[in-house]
Amino acid sequence: MIDCTMAPKYRKDFCLLALKLIQCPDMEFKELEALLTDGRYNLLSVHLQNFCVRLQNIYANGISALMDCVTSTIDKLMIEQSETNPCIITRYSVLGFYLRRIMLHLDKLTFVQVVSLYKSFCLYYQKGRPGLMMRSLSKEKLNNMEPHTTATSPILPDESKPHESSIRMNLVDRDNSFEEAQWSRKQAELFTAQQANLLQINERKALPPKQLQRTIIQIINDIPEYPDIHFLSFLNCIRMKEFCGAQDSLYNCFDRTVFSVTANNNNNNNNTSCNDRNKNFRYAALNRAAMHTQFGHKAVAMEAVREALAAAQGAADGAALAHAAAWGALAGGRARRAALLARVPRAPRVAAAAAQLMAQHAAVNGAKPSEVFQIITKGDTINYLHSMTDLTMAGLANTAALWSLYGKTEMASINCQLLLNLNTKCAVGNSSVWHWTEASATAGAGMVCVAAWRADGALAAALASHLRHAQPALHAPTAPHPRLVAVATQHQASFALLAGKWEEADQCIKQLASYDRWESQLLKSEMYFLKGDATEALQSLHDILDFCKTEDDSLHYVSLKLRAMILMSQVQHTFSSIQSTNIMILNEVLSLAKKYHLIYLAATAEMHIANEQLHMGYAKNALALVRKVLPTIMAHGSAYDMARALLLYTKCRIASAPVAGESRVQVLQSCCDALESVKKNFSKVGAHARLLQTWYLQAQLYNDIGNHAARNQCAWMYRQLETENPIELSNMLLVMY
Repeated sequence: MIDCTMAPKYRKDFCLLALKLIQCPDMEFKELEALLTDGRYNLLSVHLQNFCVRLQNIYANGISALMDCVTSTIDKLMIEQSETNPCIITRYSVLGFYLRRIMLHLDKLTFVQVVSLYKSFCLYYQKGRPGLMMRSLSKEKLNNMEPHTTATSPILPDESKPHESSIRMNLVDRDNSFEEAQWSRKQAELFTAQQANLLQINERKALPPKQLQRTIIQIINDIPEYPDIHFLSFLNCIRMKEFCGAQDSLYNCFDRTVFSVTANNNNNNNNTSCNDRNKNFRYAALNRAAMHTQFGHKAVAMEAVREALAAAQGAADGAALAHAAAWGALAGGRARRAALLARVPRAPRVAAAAAQLMAQHAAVNGAKPSEVFQIITKGDTINYLHSMTDLTMAGLANTAALWSLYGKTEMASINCQLLLNLNTKCAVGNSSVWHWTEASATAGAGMVCVAAWRADGALAAALASHLRHAQPALHAPTAPHPRLVAVATQHQASFALLAGKWEEADQCIKQLASYDRWESQLLKSEMYFLKGDATEALQSLHDILDFCKTEDDSLHYVSLKLRAMILMSQVQHTFSSIQSTNIMILNEVLSLAKKYHLIYLAATAEMHIANEQLHMGYAKNALALVRKVLPTIMAHGSAYDMARALLLYTKCRIASAPVAGESRVQVLQSCCDALESVKKNFSKVGAHARLLQTWYLQAQLYNDIGNHAARNQCAWMYRQLETENPIELSNMLLVMY
């Protein structure tokens, strides 16, 4: 290429490529090959061919070719500039500094280290070929070695090449430490940073857990003193919910960090060694608290939080203090949360996270919804101001959860849709990755829940299928997220109960117990009630109420407690003759629901009270109460709740209608029309017993108004449905709202 003139675009791209290769961490040969051949840089084909020939020359001719490449060739490139000899690479350029550094390092190596270097090169080269660049060259070009090289190392005939290759491989195989290409420190740092980042923003883009752990073990074997790789192992174990591995990895990480800091400071006689060690101790305790909180070990987590708080206060470390307070708020009970979430100066990220925790704390302690959402808005403002995507997603998920707690299903659905449609794309390396965190899984589960809530099974199945392919796969490429499994199982159990499929419902309830113990217990109580077993139903409900009373953080279970009390009132209403007890339970539910602003549960309690009033003969009072509550149920209720609310409204209108006359006929005809919507919703959710009751009621109404054709049609439909889906007589006798 001495007589060739290189175009400016080739010179420019070569300089950019050289700068990138010098600055970027080490890469595998296949990655280097892809970088040179994918068209990102304009490189001369003869340049690539010469590069491949040089690699083949070093690989085929041994250590002498390696030394000649580094010494003689570099000396030719970096000759002193003169009028007759123009300088190819100046000694003080970027390439000049880099080449001189290589020469200095090579001069310091002993012969044994040079042999090891050659072994590493052979393994590195073998692992990457054949590739695109090597296949693009002709066999004649690869065999065309330099004259001085061929003179000292003649090319062996074809029959001797296998023997030469076996000798070289035997040389490599003698040292077990070079059976695979070793990880360099820069490679390990790049790998750790990339995988840790991907585990935070999108686990699906990170390596699968088993493959990641194998790579971690390789790096630990190659660089045992590198502490960050143990922390990556800790994150991988947290991802897989493996407590023992997470604990061992965390201890190994901070053991090596503390000892390496001590050794470095002793060598440098640094006076800050004590502060550095204390900092590592503080964050070791903080990560230990986070680990135990993730696994639900709240008592042990609080011990680690107290240790981290004490160390942070002693060192006046505000960041560690704020993080410890946040984890303590998650691990501690009501009193702990109130104390730890006191207003103290915080960094933006910690302040935004604390705002979400304070909003949750305020919501479950009965604060006004306006105050709760004001706190959420402050946190969201910080997130938007500092472009913190993960906390923005967590804020939207938290807002959706709070709307759901208050019973505003439509608002919760809107926030879930906002989160799932949020542009969270970020650059990771040479590609872009979408954020997918626990907040995304929560929003996805919320949308599936809303679809099932509205009895749109096709939409719920489509959403679940889409999210199964979008979310991180832990155990298998299509393994669904636990939240999605829990939501799907819960609604499947609910639909099975409404349809009277006890075996299917019992199986789903048992499956749900591994995800949400007390939600499955509540469904089990409902199953016993629908089967007519009042004793078992009341026993399960008492277990739930006892748990809600004794739990330190009992206010987080107010919603569960109120739903259990409502179901208990239904059981007692059906199987007990004392109605005053039911009214007292429902009034207590209504009082607590209004105190904690649980609007939908309050509306449900009022519907049950209206049902009690109707059975006690106070039809007008019941009608007035139902008319007050019905808009809330119709706006935010499920398909089943809308059906039974409209059915109760119809019964109240029938009971309070005039005794005779044209006005009674008009009321009954209007009730018959309303029952069409009731039947539609009951049919959607598969509530066969309630659907039969509705057909029976409609037939009676048509009989009262004299429409015999419509009456006969309803009676025929009743008989058809009863034949297709036989219902136990006990289910038809349950007194239900």
